Amino acid sequence: MQTLELLKDKWRQDQNYAYICNQFKSVRQDLTVQRIKNDFTVTVYEIHARIALEKGDLGEYNQCQTQLKQLYQYNLRGHIMEFTAYRILYLLHTRNPSDIIAMLASLTPAQKEDPAVKHALQVRTALATSNYYSLFKLYLTAPNMGGYLMDQFVERERVQAMKAICKAYRPHIEASFLTSTLGFVSQDECNSFLKSIGVSQCLNQDEDSATGKKRHQYLDTKMALPYVLEAGKKYQMIDIKGQI
Repeated sequence: MQTLELLKDKWRQDQNYAYICNQFKSVRQDLTVQRIKNDFTVTVYEIHARIALEKGDLGEYNQCQTQLKQLYQYNLRGHIMEFTAYRILYLLHTRNPSDIIAMLASLTPAQKEDPAVKHALQVRTALATSNYYSLFKLYLTAPNMGGYLMDQFVERERVQAMKAICKAYRPHIEASFLTSTLGFVSQDECNSFLKSIGVSQCLNQDEDSATGKKRHQYLDTKMALPYVLEAGKKYQMIDIKGQI
């Protein structure tokens, strides 16, 4: 218990993930060797899982998640609904329909009304119905650390949304529309995404005929579509840990 408090202080001060991760794994190993399964064990795994999420380490997070699922079955105190929501989002990332269906079947009506779980289920519905508008609104309002998990698949879904947008909006679409619709907080952030998928060269700006100043930025959707389709190919495979 003293070690855990020291590690929490160390993490707040130094943010050295490699060190903290190794130390937490050591504490977890001690708990396993001594066969300790109590509230403290749950706390250790929950804290390590949150830190792993914050740093985008899905492999380590998944190990903690697997153990927490077993520990919760002992009716130990913990943040069960918070991590249930994370598990739903994780399964959505890994595109594992059989596990998602099994998990949904195991949820009680009361659990489905928990704010975090309800949000995760709404994300699942948005993905199932290809409602990208709702999806990115949910991304911006994710409770707890759900946003970190959604970070893992939001770019994939933005590419999917771009496919639909490029087919539906012709001959062009205003860049500011893409910024708000795809859940970006700024135009620069949106432009960086467009550059990452190779369509930045498809952006054009109109000019004020009187002053000659550039006004609105547009994306040539017909020109952009082949690049968007090519960008989508890298999201076709996801490994067992949920990492692309």
